Amino acid sequence: MNAKKNITHISLVIFMLAIATIGFSKDKSVESKWAAQPPTIDGLDDDWKEIVLTSEKKVKVDYAVRNNAQNLYVLFVFKDPKSLSNVNATGITLYFNTEGKKKKDHAFHFIRKKVTPDELIAYLERRGESLTEEQRQAIYAKPAFIVYMAERVEKKGKEIFKVTQTPGTLKPGFKISTKDKEIIYEFRVPLAKSEISPLGIGAEPGHTVKIGFEWGGMTDKMRKAMSAKARAESGRGIDRESRSGSMISARVQSSAPKPGKSSRGIPKKYSFWVDVKLAQNK
Repeated sequence: MNAKKNITHISLVIFMLAIATIGFSKDKSVESKWAAQPPTIDGLDDDWKEIVLTSEKKVKVDYAVRNNAQNLYVLFVFKDPKSLSNVNATGITLYFNTEGKKKKDHAFHFIRKKVTPDELIAYLERRGESLTEEQRQAIYAKPAFIVYMAERVEKKGKEIFKVTQTPGTLKPGFKISTKDKEIIYEFRVPLAKSEISPLGIGAEPGHTVKIGFEWGGMTDKMRKAMSAKARAESGRGIDRESRSGSMISARVQSSAPKPGKSSRGIPKKYSFWVDVKLAQNK
């Protein structure tokens, strides 16, 4: 009788555990392909014709990963314009973790921006460029530039400055192109994190890296504008109350949507993680 009860109890525990784990799936795992001939970072998929792309159906994007001994290359294709959200304003952030954790301590932010000559010079200097006076004058000769900015950022999204790199080594970079209805992003990130490439992610061929992709949502500029609008609306409500002598409650909507919910007028934020096994040269 006791044996029967024990078996029933064990079966119930197993059943409860099975129910508890429903919906908690592991991150997708993909294998990087060896890049014997490094792809040209031009935003085109010409160098990826022989590579099978992986689909992330929830956000309607396809992607593929390649690497050699020095760099990691990522092709990222938006299949549906709705999934773009406001990517032009937020850019795309790639997070890297070599411990298999979803930590956002090591990240690179990629964004295409229109900048002034002063902003361009500041960006180039942050990347370790040493500009001559002639080069500076050539930059100041134009009113604005379109720049594909690729910078290391900390967990809160703040750029990490004063990171130098040995001359001649490749830096993080990306480009964008449009093909039919698809928007194609192509990224390059250094692998090794050492005195040679301090901007690298600290991984070697054969290792596994967890990569997080994130874009959309609110920018700092949008948050400030929404907060200013909320304060103005609140002020108008108080002013109406003081002039009329009646109680008027000014309801101020939070500047950020609740987790898992979207608010009208607030761009949706997208993100997902994937485990990537880096290829080795055979």
